[in-house]
Amino acid sequence: MKIKTAFACAAAAFVVASPAFASHFRGAALVPTVNENGILNINAKSFWRTTFVGDVRSVQISGGSLTSPVSISGDSKTIDNTSDTRRAEVVESFSYQLPGAGLYTLEWGSCCWVSGVENAAEGNYSTQSKIYWDGSTANSPIIFDLENIQQEVVNNIPYSDNLDVLGSVSYDDTYISESMTRQATGFSIDSSGQINIPSPNFPENTSNVGADQAFSGRITATDDSMVEFVWLFDAVSQQSNNLAPTVADTVVNALVGDTVSGTLDVTDPDGDPLSASLIAFQDSFGNLLNGFNFDANTLNFTWNTAGLSAGAYYATFQGSDGSLTDRGTYTFNLSTGQNQGPSNPVTEPASVLLTGLSALTILGFRRKKAKLNK
Repeated sequence: MKIKTAFACAAAAFVVASPAFASHFRGAALVPTVNENGILNINAKSFWRTTFVGDVRSVQISGGSLTSPVSISGDSKTIDNTSDTRRAEVVESFSYQLPGAGLYTLEWGSCCWVSGVENAAEGNYSTQSKIYWDGSTANSPIIFDLENIQQEVVNNIPYSDNLDVLGSVSYDDTYISESMTRQATGFSIDSSGQINIPSPNFPENTSNVGADQAFSGRITATDDSMVEFVWLFDAVSQQSNNLAPTVADTVVNALVGDTVSGTLDVTDPDGDPLSASLIAFQDSFGNLLNGFNFDANTLNFTWNTAGLSAGAYYATFQGSDGSLTDRGTYTFNLSTGQNQGPSNPVTEPASVLLTGLSALTILGFRRKKAKLNK
């Protein structure tokens, strides 16, 4: 069933008051959390042309216990316009003391998209999120990084990628952002967060590299918290001079007390030299953790799980060929011996060898996109 939020009037009013960055925008998402004291934190990630970098700068908050909307400014900002030649990335943090319990709506918008995107609306763009606070309990309902989505789509080759969302959530792939005229052709998201485009065939945007088709979606938690995302696919052909690398999403079962070790599964369809980095290591609540060791020179990692609780842990890696990037997530499911489920082994990736002091099984891995038969 299609669900579309009607906030066009409010967004339009907010756009007028926001700074404009004409023809620079390439995508964004606002990801909120709130602590037990009601301090709202917003991680805003936005993408722009590399030569004309914009930002979110201010977010409008409404609903909940507020009697009228408020506009807040960012606390910090970092800019990366060198890691990926297709875009500049801007990460901003915002904070605000919520006045009481309720479901709060966060909105931001301005003008305009980069030119030449056939299914982007003329002029304004916008994005929206929501978060619920019960008045006394910390809440991190949706942990999501827009950059986990691989932008590159190889035309006529099936595309598949996971959103890598942490939290008890559902996905609406029929949701169309107010800043788009239609969804990307063939785009769908299944109940596990897997994006699929069976037979992509997007025309090239000759005005802006890597900005060929807009797409959007909505992630909703059980308490009605929500994150909307909007971004752009980069459509290429099999004969392209340079294709993006792939960091495989991998799921691993291990026992508490194991020392887990292995080699990151990162490949490049062109055989280009690759570099990699650990972006984050966190638990299922999104808390950043120490103790996971990654050697960027050898691509080897080790993790001593002694003393940790059973549960899911997540390591997010980024691979780069010096021009294009990809991110992938390793999910480690720790359990005690008595509740270790039956193993379901699959063929082990050639570049990964994971070992532990006890039984450890690779359950499966998802490729960011299909391998090319070149």
